[in-house]
Amino acid sequence: MKYLLVILAYLLGSIPFSFLFGKLFLGKDIRKLGSGNIGTTNAFRCFGKPIGFATLISDTLKSGLIVFIMLNTNWLAGLDLFHPLVYGLAAVVGHIFPIWFMFKGGKGVAASFGLLLVYNFGIGLLAVAVFLIVEYFTRYVSVASTVGAIFTLLWVTIRHLWFVEDLWLVLITLALVILIVFRHQANYKRLRMGTESRVRLFDKLDALINGHKK
Repeated sequence: MKYLLVILAYLLGSIPFSFLFGKLFLGKDIRKLGSGNIGTTNAFRCFGKPIGFATLISDTLKSGLIVFIMLNTNWLAGLDLFHPLVYGLAAVVGHIFPIWFMFKGGKGVAASFGLLLVYNFGIGLLAVAVFLIVEYFTRYVSVASTVGAIFTLLWVTIRHLWFVEDLWLVLITLALVILIVFRHQANYKRLRMGTESRVRLFDKLDALINGHKK
């Protein structure tokens, strides 16, 4: 049963919500638009905020669903299962390497943060906060994703060594960081070349702040 649940978690993570939303509501294939990636960033860029936020929420929730069930219900009680985080990782792997699209999927950021939010809300919230702060100052999702992931790994490691022992969290977070860094190789190359796309998420906030300064 524990291996079957890993497969189910992978298949759940493989659900391409941005592709489904784009086809259902706009009749467009996200794989042929923007960067061609089926992740949240490209959904925002190609389809706008409604579908972008729908994709963000869906990709965040799908990685934490089985983890939430295992931690907060007795539906799977009595079964010989792996640690809950193993199933969350399987869902993230499904998101990054979906079987439906020749294993070419998203970059795993939203799914990883969703997993952390469900497992430990404080750690997940801290990761999101670091991501938003770095994105505000750099305007690069790739930089914010990488810094947020590495910062989270450092924090859960410090937490494990000095505060609350949780080796599984450290190991799974390490795996998530490796996946995120691996999937952003093309972004790092564009950053070095100066061609990486900037996001405009905080433009209105900047205008508001600058307006008050005047």
